[in-house]
Amino acid sequence: MTSWHEDSTGRFALNMRQKLLQHGVAAWQRRGRTLLEVNSGQGTFLRLLWECGFDVSATELCPELRRQAMEKISTRADILAAADDHLPFEHSSFDWVVLHLAAQDPEGISRSLAESLRVASAGLIVTFWNTTSLPYLAYRLGRRKKAWPAPAHSWWRVWHSMKKLAAGQMSGMSTLAAPRVTWHANCPLAFCNRGLHALPFGAWGLIRLRLGPPRSLTPLGLRLKRKTLRQPEPVMEYGKQR
Repeated sequence: MTSWHEDSTGRFALNMRQKLLQHGVAAWQRRGRTLLEVNSGQGTFLRLLWECGFDVSATELCPELRRQAMEKISTRADILAAADDHLPFEHSSFDWVVLHLAAQDPEGISRSLAESLRVASAGLIVTFWNTTSLPYLAYRLGRRKKAWPAPAHSWWRVWHSMKKLAAGQMSGMSTLAAPRVTWHANCPLAFCNRGLHALPFGAWGLIRLRLGPPRSLTPLGLRLKRKTLRQPEPVMEYGKQR
């Protein structure tokens, strides 16, 4: 199957998304800090997070996507098979967590948010394709010749769900603010997509939650042989793309 990132539109969008995520983690301490990426997919952001200086681990349920991610990151990160609503880690096992929303129903979203918050000690970033955006509105009103890259979510629903689960300083930003026909480097209107907008009108959004000062962690807690790791329950593996 051809990856969406392999055509010119996908490559342009990926570049903007990587810049947004890099901007989002810029405020986080890095040296000696642990980060878990939940729903890492085919490893699109793993190398970026590792190059930022974090001690990176990841989870992905789909075997094929895990294989692709391992090919990209090699031994630089552990990638475990786990559902986003049942992570095989103890409470506060990581300083930071990056969750790429995959659940589509409100209950699933709440469970995945709660689980990521459970294993984070200092902060959480949630990324998602945003229905509260001009590009998505144009897509819905247009002919929809090409499918949207992945399931999209309401910015405000995600924001309020996070607000209910944890008290902390929240901030948001988005990118890709213009319709998808402009997602090309050579498009005269491409500059409309290059900004990192504090308003939630870009097609790809990021909400960051600061939980408080990082607590001391035991690095061994990240290893698979750690006895205190909670064993994941049996799950049915299935493929999913973002």
